[in-house]
Amino acid sequence: MACAIQYVDELVRDYLLYRGFVSTLKSFEVDQKNDRTRAMRADKIVESLAGHIDAGELETLRDTWHHLDTQMFRRLEHSYQNPVRKMELGLYRFYLVTCVSTGKADKVTEFFEKMTPEIQGQPEWKEWFVLPFVKVPEENPVFQLYFTRHWQESLMVSLRNLLSVVFQNAPLPTLLQYEEDANRIKELEEENESLRRQLAALRGEAEAQKKSEFSPEHALRAPDELIDDFYVIAQSQQSK
Repeated sequence: MACAIQYVDELVRDYLLYRGFVSTLKSFEVDQKNDRTRAMRADKIVESLAGHIDAGELETLRDTWHHLDTQMFRRLEHSYQNPVRKMELGLYRFYLVTCVSTGKADKVTEFFEKMTPEIQGQPEWKEWFVLPFVKVPEENPVFQLYFTRHWQESLMVSLRNLLSVVFQNAPLPTLLQYEEDANRIKELEEENESLRRQLAALRGEAEAQKKSEFSPEHALRAPDELIDDFYVIAQSQQSK
């Protein structure tokens, strides 16, 4: 989908230039630079979210996820909502353990100050409110798992896979649908042409085999054994 989006973006840009909509074009280019969906590229979105987590940018992390939620996730079928919710929970926990690991205690405090109205009462967060007061959370049974490299890397892989599936199943606008249909038609035409070439080659082989099997020389020539027999018979009759 990323290639299709880039192609359609170029079409829109060319059209705005053609029509002389300069101010609209400038706004469009600004929006392109600030595109939080990274042209629907899952790897780029994961890279962006990971960057916000490493930098302790809570507000930017929240804004980016909220944008993805409103623009993409909420348009999906209900079956996707639970995985999306779990991924959001995992990202915020990853944010907290990263802040703890990098000595950003102020960022941990800021998280609970800003997020408490949103997460208070949620059972998934019940044990996490004590995190700022735990001296060595890496060794605490509640938090130990989240400080492991395996969990953190698995989270990022799961996030990339989730985004890829979401983008593949998200409803497309008319322009993107047109581009997708055009690409599909092109692929079908190329496949049909390949099949036609294969069929022509098979027909040629069949014709060549048929000619070799039923050539006049082959059809009129008797087996060597029969020729030898007739030769013996002819010799015996001549001797008589």
